[in-house]
Amino acid sequence: MQKQTDVSPCGALCAECARLLECGGCRAIEGKVYWLQYTGQTVCAVYDCCVNGKGRQNCGGCEALPCARFTKDPTVSDEENAANLKKMLARLRSGD
Repeated sequence: MQKQTDVSPCGALCAECARLLECGGCRAIEGKVYWLQYTGQTVCAVYDCCVNGKGRQNCGGCEALPCARFTKDPTVSDEENAANLKKMLARLRSGD
């Protein structure tokens, strides 16, 4: 079972990401993830709302889950994105 601190605010497991070694993880880089280059943002909108805005560890307890901040990951296919979102939401809702 994953510890809650191993789960990023959006429910992703940074340990499963191929870019973890170069990135360090969402919390370590305060939401300034590599894919922001595709969006023009300076910080992940989910991280910003959850951690900076609401002071939460993750979105699991948020009544708006999933909100508009859970957008398509531009680096993966639509099918992979849907599967990833399903896993993230299940992880957040279970508290694992």
